[in-house]
Amino acid sequence: MTWLDKIKKSKYHLLISVIPIILVVGTIKIACHFLGWEVIPKDLTSFFPSILTGIIFILGFLLAGVVTDFKESEKIPNEIAASLYSLWQEADYIRRHKNSSAAKILMEKIKLFIPTFKHDFFILENDKLQKLLDSFTDDFIEMEKQGAAVNYITRLKADQANIKKIINRIIVIKKTDFVPSVFVCIQAITMVFLIAYCLLIVEPWWGGLILVCIFTFVIFAILFLIKDMDDPFEYDGSGESGSDEVSLEVLDNLHKDFMEKEF
Repeated sequence: MTWLDKIKKSKYHLLISVIPIILVVGTIKIACHFLGWEVIPKDLTSFFPSILTGIIFILGFLLAGVVTDFKESEKIPNEIAASLYSLWQEADYIRRHKNSSAAKILMEKIKLFIPTFKHDFFILENDKLQKLLDSFTDDFIEMEKQGAAVNYITRLKADQANIKKIINRIIVIKKTDFVPSVFVCIQAITMVFLIAYCLLIVEPWWGGLILVCIFTFVIFAILFLIKDMDDPFEYDGSGESGSDEVSLEVLDNLHKDFMEKEF
């Protein structure tokens, strides 16, 4: 992993991402002052705090929405791990008591599930995970033919359906932007606000420079945070989760446990 990738995954990446924008806006404000482009009279200064309050309010509304999805997403790895563990235990019980070859095949597929989930589902974005999950049904049928009790098959199907539901929920979270029209509008309002403030006459001029840099930092830090949290499953295959991504450690630990078991 390069130093740039490490920065992107660190807890300081939002701060570092905002700094270039602050420098650009600050430079524009300095240029407007020394080139005499500050044409908005200072009497209008009192209107800008009200506009800024409105921007922060809308950003808070957007942030509250993505936080709800993010908190729900944090539960997803644990729910998948619980269902996979249940599938494994049920299949292992049937394998031991019925000497079921179909149960062995199912357990081998369960071992492949987490690597397929992380690589094919997140990175390659293909349907290999869906096909793997659907193939469990064939094993259930064979297990029932080999003497597995109906109640065990019912529990296996319930875990399969639960995993399918969770996978679909991840797809919805990844593909759906939270009120995208509002997000576009707030970006446009922010740009107009900052440009207008750069054209505002403020005395002393360096006070206006400091304020516009502070405004830029606050607004764009929240905008970038919303953008990052909008997709909590934005993995790049490096094996490390970013500070704004849901941790898959519980799945990694479960996969290690599966791989250590022999049958």
